[in-house]
Amino acid sequence: MVDINLLFVVLQSAGFSAACIAFALCLVQWRYGPAYVMLGLMFLALAISELSVMFEITVADPPETARDVLRMTSYFSTFFIAPLFLFYVRLLTGSESICARRGLWFHMALPALSFIVAAGFLTLPPDIRTAIFEGPAFATLPNAGKTSALALVVMEGLIYCQWLLYVPWVLRVQVQHKARLRDLFASTEVFETRWVIGTALFLGVYAALCFADFMAGLVYDIDILGHLQDAFMVLVIVSIFMLWGLRQSPGLHGPREAVHQAITAPHSKYERSALADTHADRIERKLRVAMQQEHLYRDPNLSLWTLSQHIGATTNYVSQTLNERVGQSFFDYVNGWRIEEAKPLIRRGEQTVLAIAYEVGFNSRSSFYAAFKKQTGVTPTAYKSAPGALEVAPG
Repeated sequence: MVDINLLFVVLQSAGFSAACIAFALCLVQWRYGPAYVMLGLMFLALAISELSVMFEITVADPPETARDVLRMTSYFSTFFIAPLFLFYVRLLTGSESICARRGLWFHMALPALSFIVAAGFLTLPPDIRTAIFEGPAFATLPNAGKTSALALVVMEGLIYCQWLLYVPWVLRVQVQHKARLRDLFASTEVFETRWVIGTALFLGVYAALCFADFMAGLVYDIDILGHLQDAFMVLVIVSIFMLWGLRQSPGLHGPREAVHQAITAPHSKYERSALADTHADRIERKLRVAMQQEHLYRDPNLSLWTLSQHIGATTNYVSQTLNERVGQSFFDYVNGWRIEEAKPLIRRGEQTVLAIAYEVGFNSRSSFYAAFKKQTGVTPTAYKSAPGALEVAPG
């Protein structure tokens, strides 16, 4: 029969050790960019948040002062994890800055408040600190103890509310990142950070379970999420960040300067007053020549920058022409030409779908299928077997 207590210790130790090892790895890789710095700080906060539990399960009779200091240190560090996660995703996706200076206070408000609550708790006599966690009922505590206990309970609830706020915030950054990529690149897979979406959703589920457990314990004095399940979910979270975060590009591995500029440059601020209709017409004609006659769309690494240099126009002008005159993002415009070349090749049936995808400029079968179905409403296989197909050039 499995020893539950032993299994808890193993899971807890594994999660703590993984966070420490990941922090050490980030420490030696900080030169690769600020995203590694932020990821390392997040691992550090995760490790410290588990430090008090590790201390209590490894030390048989822990000194009261050391125990309480570590409890409050772990408690305080927990409030940094969600903001650090958001900052990391912003750096990873090439946002211009972690956050505006005027908005930094918002991210630091809860950590600052938790520090005040923790410091207030540590000023209490040892017997009252012990009573708050392990002693008699709330009503028997002195006024200072009641105030501290109430503050700790409120702040614990705010930890889970903080996560439930930051998870959709992270998802919003991801949506904006994907939209920005589609204005800059014809093939976006290498720059996408899809694993962050799954991780954020998992964190959201974890935070919701913790909040439900907190409320159930507060109102009904029952546990929904046990210590074993909690330790397992923390281990999963740390493992995901270790496996994916430490190898993520381009944000973590020093991307080429052109790619860095493509990700970080503003893409939605058009010089509207400077782009006359005649100029826009000329750019549109050059774009069509580049696609129809020179077949630039066959380049799987084609970007807005390379296309703009090819036709002799600024990226702002090309982006504005595509969005306002053609009504498409750069990604959709280029892939539209790719799909149009692929249609007759699919009809002939002389090549495999994957070979056709590579020939017309896609760098994966999945991206070709997604783009083809988006434009035609059917998969390449269904298109091949369907009777008659209208061949209409894009744009």
